[in-house]
Amino acid sequence: MLKIGIVGLGGVGGYIGAKLIQNTLADITLFARGEHLEAIKDRGLKIKDMDREFVVNPKKLIDTQNDSNNDIFDIIFLSTKSYSFKNISKTLNQHSGNNTLIIPLSNGVNHKIELQPYLERGVVLDGCIYILSNIKEFGVIEKKALTFYLIFGDSQNRFQGKLQTLENVLNKSELKSKLSQQIERDCWNKYLLISSFATLTSYFNEPMGFIVEKKLNLLKEVLKEIVSIANALHVDIGKREMDKTIKQVQNIPYDSQTSMQLDFNNSKKTELESLTGYIVKEAKRLKIDVKNMEMMYKELSKRTS
Repeated sequence: MLKIGIVGLGGVGGYIGAKLIQNTLADITLFARGEHLEAIKDRGLKIKDMDREFVVNPKKLIDTQNDSNNDIFDIIFLSTKSYSFKNISKTLNQHSGNNTLIIPLSNGVNHKIELQPYLERGVVLDGCIYILSNIKEFGVIEKKALTFYLIFGDSQNRFQGKLQTLENVLNKSELKSKLSQQIERDCWNKYLLISSFATLTSYFNEPMGFIVEKKLNLLKEVLKEIVSIANALHVDIGKREMDKTIKQVQNIPYDSQTSMQLDFNNSKKTELESLTGYIVKEAKRLKIDVKNMEMMYKELSKRTS
């Protein structure tokens, strides 16, 4: 039985962890902190999944700020925001062996490079997820759309047996997942959606449906700018992926907001550097024009200061 750790119990990690516990196909440990942790201890972890609700009571729940446990995991799903990588590195190192596979599910395409300086052990793989969910209140995760798709893989084709077992466990736990043979391309496909819509919804402070309906031409220009960076980095995506991104958003509730937009509105730390700044900085390095992303990045940067 796989030993899986879920580090970060927000909308992503909380939902995955609860579904895995509900289906009892793996040995699951959840990591959380603060009032969210205390609420889960007291009342369990509640999931509101569209018109369904369920509660799980984790047998293994660890406080990341007071962790004396030294269990080593086969798999660690890292579902914190990318700006927390350094802060969470102690937990990762404490629970990783040389063959522990660490799969970040944060928004971005540069996680292996970002995480590596902080790790003493473990192997970082690529992963991405399509889900619209967030912490509704302490101890409660709300999933707002049918969408769920988790993709992970190893571009060097190692650990295939362990990853195939993981794929099987996830799918049997009603977590639609795929072990990808082109994981870098898959992650850029996700990034195309989240980078464009996180930037545009935050800049205009309007929901995703508004961007498609009222700012479609600008959206298409932004998508082209992101694709130009991907292509320069030898990732083969193009018009087909841009069209698919727009269609995906047309199939979710009009008033859906991105997590970065919510963070701006709640005066929280944002993923601006991963979702917008990365494109602008890579464009400068590669001498590529991304005038729309650059304009929005400059304005959004002012709002974080």
